[in-house]
Amino acid sequence: MSADTALPGPAPGATRRVRLRDGRDVALRPIAEGDAREIEQAFERLTARSRYNRFMRHKKSLDSQALQRGVHPRPGRDCAFVATVPAADGFDIVGAAQYVRADEDDDRVCEFSVTVAEDWRRCDLASTLIRSLIPQARQDGYQIMEGWVAAGNDAMLQLAERLGFALAPAEGEAGVLHVQYRL
Repeated sequence: MSADTALPGPAPGATRRVRLRDGRDVALRPIAEGDAREIEQAFERLTARSRYNRFMRHKKSLDSQALQRGVHPRPGRDCAFVATVPAADGFDIVGAAQYVRADEDDDRVCEFSVTVAEDWRRCDLASTLIRSLIPQARQDGYQIMEGWVAAGNDAMLQLAERLGFALAPAEGEAGVLHVQYRL
């Protein structure tokens, strides 16, 4: 992926409207503290398979401490964007992507993750979220964005390849691939 295909994320506190490949619109914005309940609801709507693909283990609920860390990114180190749509109770989160410093002792590498609601897949939302993270990761001084993907998660592996991530077997992790993008 070249810098031309990276999308600027919305500025802190700002929202950017995005039209997806299937014609639906989402609001893309930085995560906020008040999103915790919506993140929990989005997690509850995921299938067991989707939860496994995202966390690479069976997970019945979100860890409250991890959730709090997620809605409080550390400026200059972490970043998270959410994609929202209007809902009866205000809004629903239909996608989220984040990066965090991969190793506290190495400020060159960040680890990313992305989650998209079941009925919002295959419409370019995941790639939009990841491409929005890239310029922010560069701005935060990272040189490499990496992640780990279950070997059976074909959709994510195809997306990573399409976006220009290098794929390799994860060292010491059977059934897991390491994906890496040089920023």
